Amino acid sequence: MHLQCPCCGEQFPFEAGFADADGKRLAALFAGLEPKLGRAVLNYLRLFSPAKRGLRTTKAIRLVEELLDLVNAGQVQRDARTNDSKPAAPRLWAAGIEQMIASRERLQLPLENHNYLRAVVYGIAADPAQATQLAPARPVAAGSVATVQQVMQEAISRINADERLGLIDSEEADRRRQAARGST
Repeated sequence: MHLQCPCCGEQFPFEAGFADADGKRLAALFAGLEPKLGRAVLNYLRLFSPAKRGLRTTKAIRLVEELLDLVNAGQVQRDARTNDSKPAAPRLWAAGIEQMIASRERLQLPLENHNYLRAVVYGIAADPAQATQLAPARPVAAGSVATVQQVMQEAISRINADERLGLIDSEEADRRRQAARGST
């Protein structure tokens, strides 16, 4: 199976992305992230990429590991020189990254470290209105039904994509769709 790079359009074998140890290590780091944070981190890494060449996998690994240390701490400090910290869930970090991406033209690129992101997330965490808005909502009965429907729709979409790509035949796709809908 071949994949197409969304940036340059070049096709490469799926396995090539995981052929070396660094590729496997980077993939493992992303596997443990919440999907929204994972997508944000992929975009965030572009802010570290040098203008005339791509970001090295080893540097991407280092950046993601550092970022995970910040996220997993569950709190954020504006900078390392202060002891003032605020609670910061992964959603706040994703929101901070999205804010940085939205204001990319004002940033001095490539970024060198996570200091600006820490300041942005600290600002979000310090604003009760933003922090409350981004906090995970408690599921209610109607919300959980929508979540089940969303999960089913995503599963069916993946099955349809696999069928279009020729990864599975139409019989297997039909069988998987029925299983996803709960009717065997």
